[in-house]
Amino acid sequence: MHPSVVADAGGLLVLAGLLEGVTHEVDEILVLDATSLLVAEYLALRHEGAPDRVWVEFGLAIGVVREWYPVRALAVGAATASTSEFGDIDALASLALAESLEVPLLTKNPELRSRSIPVLHC
Repeated sequence: MHPSVVADAGGLLVLAGLLEGVTHEVDEILVLDATSLLVAEYLALRHEGAPDRVWVEFGLAIGVVREWYPVRALAVGAATASTSEFGDIDALASLALAESLEVPLLTKNPELRSRSIPVLHC
C-alpha cells in the first residue's frame, strides 16, 4: 500500500477502473491539472458519438483524485525533455511532479524510469 502516488493519464484511468492494467493500492492520488484535458480527449475519442458516456467516465476518473497540481511550473521542462526522449509530455511532467513530492509515479508508460523515486507500471 502506497500512501500517495502521482498518476499520469494512463495511471489515472487504470486507478479509476476505466482501463485495464495492474492495479496498485494507494490511499491518495495526486494528478496534474493538465492531465484532465488528456483524459477528456481520450474519452471523447473512445466514445465518439456517445457524449453522455464521456461525461460519466470523466466524472469517474476525476472523482478518484485527491489533489490537483498546476502544471505551469513543470511545463517547459517536460516539453523540452519530451522532444529529446520519447515524447510523452504528460508522463514526463507527472514524473517531475512525483520526483518533487518524493512519492511514486503510477504510469502505463513502460519506458518511464526514475533514479530518485519508484515508478509503478500498471
